[in-house]
Amino acid sequence: MQNKSRSAAGFTMIEAVIAMMVTVIGLVSIAGMFTLAMKTNASSRNFTTATTFAQDKLEVLGAASFQRLVDPSRMTNNPNSHGADDAYIVGSIEHDALASDGSFYFDKIIIAGRDDIEPEGTVTVVSPNGSAETRRPDGTIATGNPFGEDRVTYSRRWVIMSSNEQNPADRRLTIAVRVKSENPPAGKAPELVDLYTVMTNQ
Repeated sequence: MQNKSRSAAGFTMIEAVIAMMVTVIGLVSIAGMFTLAMKTNASSRNFTTATTFAQDKLEVLGAASFQRLVDPSRMTNNPNSHGADDAYIVGSIEHDALASDGSFYFDKIIIAGRDDIEPEGTVTVVSPNGSAETRRPDGTIATGNPFGEDRVTYSRRWVIMSSNEQNPADRRLTIAVRVKSENPPAGKAPELVDLYTVMTNQ
């Protein structure tokens, strides 16, 4: 009887150790899943934010005068043209670009984080000429950049390509906007969002 009791006690101890090991392994796995989920959520949030900024720029450009957008004096022959639909171009989504009249086709966006100099969620859009607009979560809008010249969260570039009809009013425009995250997490490539639209003078 005594031997049976010791054997049972021994098995109980082994079972307890195994149960603890299984629990620890399970907790480590769950912690890894939480970490992955947090990274995925952050990436998804960044992608959504970048898409919003790209869409905002498309809407601003879409509201501009067609004659101003298609202005032949600003456009040049497109060296990478694939045909009649993109024969002329101004701007770039690859690099900062200026038109011959000094018009710019890029800007930068700064977003305030937690414990920042501005309330979290404040957005400042800075133009190449130094002018800036700051929008705070409470709805107030101010001019100027409170964050400093070197700070950037997203870069935004846009390009306008035109078809080659003789009369500029008959041309078709393709407008593309690229928003790029300038502060990607360690070990990850910068997130890019490209949006485009087609416009006619109709």
